[in-house]
Amino acid sequence: MKSAILALLSFGSVALASPASGDAGKTLDLAGVSAVIISGEASSVRLTTSVSAPYQATIGSRREGWFARWYSNWFANDCSLASDMRLEASTLRIDVAPSSWLDPSDCRVEINANIQPESSVSIEQAALQVKMAGNFSAIAITGKAADVLLEGHASTVDLKSDALKANLAFGSVRQDENIAITGKVLDATLSFGQGAAISYSVTATASFVESTLPNTAGAKPSVVMKGDFVRATIR
Repeated sequence: MKSAILALLSFGSVALASPASGDAGKTLDLAGVSAVIISGEASSVRLTTSVSAPYQATIGSRREGWFARWYSNWFANDCSLASDMRLEASTLRIDVAPSSWLDPSDCRVEINANIQPESSVSIEQAALQVKMAGNFSAIAITGKAADVLLEGHASTVDLKSDALKANLAFGSVRQDENIAITGKVLDATLSFGQGAAISYSVTATASFVESTLPNTAGAKPSVVMKGDFVRATIR
């Protein structure tokens, strides 16, 4: 009996001592995919358009919150397994499921996808963190709270969020760019390169705009920002 109790205690201590740093993920081949649509609950998204890497998507999860450090294997379940990732013709669709209210720790869904250049991206979630690197045709993001990073290019960018932090660093300018950023509280940094001819407008209750580039009427990139409180840096 004593040995059985010791064995049980030993098993329990190992299970509770192991932090849940990540759960097993799903992988999907994206050959031929030219559009990504993500909806549902909160997630962390990383999108690239590298021609030197396989076109594929993975979805996994990471435990967060105070209980994650002692997350027991007895409760182990991958919250990404409840999310739906599928192909519809040339479109990748991902619907992120919410974490169960019975789950003792927060589960963050992580999405990674490498897609062909000039693909379109559409995301509509309550809260999201998005990092994009490469060349995209169009980017449309809608949320309540969003943190968006773009390093590369997109001809059309449409961002809408109550609270929004956006860092858009264009690696090239093709003079076809239309950028619209709308929300209540906006913190935006836009980089186009030295000497780029741009046009921009800011409509806000209160705003602070710092630009090293002159505002040239009719020029593209065209930037339109609307919000209650706007802080913007353009360079």
